[in-house]
Amino acid sequence: MFAIDWKAWKRAALDLLFPGDCPICERAAYLDEISFACQSCLNSVAWIQRSRCKICGVGMDGMDYAGLVCRNCREFTPLFSAGRSMFHLNNSGKALVHEIKYDGEKRVLGDMPFFLQRVPGFLEFITGAVLIPVPLHPKKLYQRRFNQSLWIAEAFSKEAGVSTAVYDCLNRIRNTPTQTKLDRTSRQQNVKNAFALKEGTCLDGFDRVVLVDDVYTTGATLDACAKALIEGGVSQVEVATLGHG
Repeated sequence: MFAIDWKAWKRAALDLLFPGDCPICERAAYLDEISFACQSCLNSVAWIQRSRCKICGVGMDGMDYAGLVCRNCREFTPLFSAGRSMFHLNNSGKALVHEIKYDGEKRVLGDMPFFLQRVPGFLEFITGAVLIPVPLHPKKLYQRRFNQSLWIAEAFSKEAGVSTAVYDCLNRIRNTPTQTKLDRTSRQQNVKNAFALKEGTCLDGFDRVVLVDDVYTTGATLDACAKALIEGGVSQVEVATLGHG
């Protein structure tokens, strides 16, 4: 008797009802039958695999020594103490983020096991932490219908196991303009005091808190979130993102 591959049937049904494409090459999803994006396309992403800034996690290959800090973190000392990003935002990385953030294609995050295989140490970094997603303002959430940072945090938690929890405890209390065209100083001013803890939030006893967002650009948004958490009683905040650039 032949075993039924229920996962394959489920993928086929989803692709029939909700057709999707590999976010990088735009051919059909699941062409290699194991991942939403093609494995060869995932190999074209600029994964951060070796040396990196010890604070923000940006890749700094070719400079292997302890205590490395990038120029951005030297000039702007963030409130969070450490960070990791999975990849640089080359064209392939941007395509992955865009598919999740703007097209709402959550199935991309089903490839998280393959992401983690390409980024040594990332799984260990998030394991055992309380993952707190960067929130959207209610108006933006109503328009978009989802918070991609929450999706990412949930994908991280799924792979890290039961020791890693997601706690959606932050509110965005000011509907700030987009950061896209702002420099670092303007970004800091734009998100200043834009975040607060949700009513009833209790952070007592949290050993490790890791903020989760889709991308790290200057760190201004993550730093503003870290400020709200620290003021709420967290002694140390770290950060984790998909992209950096």
